[in-house]
Amino acid sequence: MKVFIDGENLRHRLAEVLRTEKRIATSDNHFKFNLEQLLQTTLGANELEVLYYTTKIRLPKFKIPQKLSTRITDIQDANRRWLAQLTNQHLHVVKAGHLKVRESSSCIHCNKKTLVLQEKGVDVRLATDMVIAALHDKAPQVAVLSSDADIIPALQVVKAAGTKISYVCFAEDLNRAVATEATETLTFTRKDITAAFDQASARKKKKPASR
Repeated sequence: MKVFIDGENLRHRLAEVLRTEKRIATSDNHFKFNLEQLLQTTLGANELEVLYYTTKIRLPKFKIPQKLSTRITDIQDANRRWLAQLTNQHLHVVKAGHLKVRESSSCIHCNKKTLVLQEKGVDVRLATDMVIAALHDKAPQVAVLSSDADIIPALQVVKAAGTKISYVCFAEDLNRAVATEATETLTFTRKDITAAFDQASARKKKKPASR
């Protein structure tokens, strides 16, 4: 079964949960995590072709504040290390979009604008690949980890093609509009997230047997 993941949103949510559950420090941007285990447990399947969609950071041509520049450097380092461990888990990383620096809307109080990071392109590529899997590859079933309502038109095409859709999400983030278009909805909990984290941490600490 092909599994399509909106990677940036998922990683940020996992980090948020692990921080509130006191598994990682507030300042931690990188952590070990067994995503493969979480997916297999939630979907009840071991044979998965996982496509993890992520972004490249596109730096602006204009000068940006040092604080934002440092933040971008931290994000790049965390992403590199995170994607390396996903690759080791045999997940396919798809760099499909960009994280761009842009001006925010004017503040309603002071009318000032700030520089923010905005993701572009991931949802479009994910939706396109999912439709191709249904129409061209004739996939009998796909799973999608995205609660973005923008993918609903793609889900409708996939379902009309006769492909079963498993909508997978964190139980606290369930999007009912997305769930309505799916064949089934499967959720994972905070306990599932911490279990996958603990399993990865235990693997890291395990020492090789002496010869």
